This record gives sequence, C-alpha cells and structure tokens, in this order.
Amino acid sequence: MADDLDKYVIEIEGLVNTVGPGIILHRDLNLKVRRDEVLSLVGGSGSGKTQLLRVILGLKRPKAGRAHVFGVSWDDPNVKKVRDARRRMGMLFQNGALYSALTVYDNIAFPLRERGGLAEEDIRAIVNTKLAQVELEPRHGKLLPANLSGGMVKRVSLARALALSPDLLILDEPTAGLDPDRSEGFVRLIKRLREDHRFAVVMVTHDLDTLFELTDRVAVLADQHIIACDTLAVVRAMDHKFVQNFFGGERGRRALEHS
Repeated sequence: MADDLDKYVIEIEGLVNTVGPGIILHRDLNLKVRRDEVLSLVGGSGSGKTQLLRVILGLKRPKAGRAHVFGVSWDDPNVKKVRDARRRMGMLFQNGALYSALTVYDNIAFPLRERGGLAEEDIRAIVNTKLAQVELEPRHGKLLPANLSGGMVKRVSLARALALSPDLLILDEPTAGLDPDRSEGFVRLIKRLREDHRFAVVMVTHDLDTLFELTDRVAVLADQHIIACDTLAVVRAMDHKFVQNFFGGERGRRALEHS
C-alpha cells in the first residue's frame, strides 16, 4: 500500500455507481491515476464521466467499491485526513463556475480564506502570483466575471483552482467554448504550468486537439466501466465501436497530424 501511495493519486477499485431509483451507471469500474501524468477520460454521452468525477471529488458516494484519493477515502472518520486530501485537489469546471458577485481577486482568494490561517497581505501575494501564472495582471483582479471574455474566465478559474498549489488538478472540458486560437493558448498554459509544478491532471474532454497535445494516457469509459487505460497509440488501435468513432475519421487524423 505504501508503494501505491507514492505512485498513485487516485485508486478506484470495483466501483458501482447508481443514479435515480437504483439505475446502475458504473459496474466493476477500476482506475488508477499516477502522480505525474495527464490522464484524459473519454466516453460517450450518458456514460457517466461527470458522475465519476463527482466520486473522485467526494461529492458522490458510490454504491459499492473503493475510491481513494491520496490514499484517503472520503468516508474516513478522520476529518483532518479528509480535509487535507481535499486541499490537495483543484477543480476547473466547464463553465468556470466563478462567483458572479465577487471580483476576480476575491474569486481566487476564496479558497485561501476558506482554509484560514493567512493574513490578508499573504493572500494578496498568493492571488497576484496565481494571476501571473495564468498570464493575467493584478489590475484584472478588480474585474467582475461579467466583464471577462471566455478565455479570461478559463484563466481566472484555473488561477482559483491553483490557489492552494494542488497536487491534482481536475479539468472538465477545459477548452469548451473557446475559439481555436484561445484553445491553443490555454493548452500551452496548462503545459507550461505542469512543467513548472508537476501536478497530476485528470481531464475530461471531447476536443481531440487538446487531448492529443496534453495526454499521457487515455481512460475510455464505455459499457459501464473503464474498458481501456493506456497510451493514445494503444487505445486508438482498439477494435471497439466507441473508440473507432471517437478517434477515427477526419477529426482524428487532423488532430494526430497537429500533435
């Protein structure tokens, strides 16, 4: 187990997930995420990608099986262990999920204030550092979310996700809604931040360009479980209808040429 703690940030074994009145969404689902990789989670509509993320984040309790993040179960009675594990994760939601009534500065400062123990001058220094990391300036901290472009919303949301310097970053469709240039810029930003800070990433995406550019391994969610978790080359060669439809055709060829 000690070796697994050193190697994996997420360990899911035998997971059973239900929705509604006992409808089984996932059955015997197994997944391990290494501490220094970008793992992309792909699957068809209704396959339960969001529900799996909710289990990883501790927002949903599975019907059966084991889900550990940093070696901790969200059901652990040790409140401090659970709290410390949560603080090692950052989440970037698909739509940004910024607090509309708070400025950019206060959105990024929010998790720092929630954690407590920091003077306001220390919070200011961290917020300005995070703004710089996502290529924004302190003056942007005065803006409200309504005044931000789509690309800026993504960057501010990323800065907030990085506020506690997480060891695991979860990205839900990180380039959705961005035009090609902004999408490419955001991917470059993620790559640079990972080179600097070496956090693990779990990413849900339908964008093949983003997937090919960032991914170390791909986990394919189909038939109620993870049918494969391997390199792009191995997964793309699978004889499975979803895999061939997802990676095949002109989109797949174009993304492979640009990667």
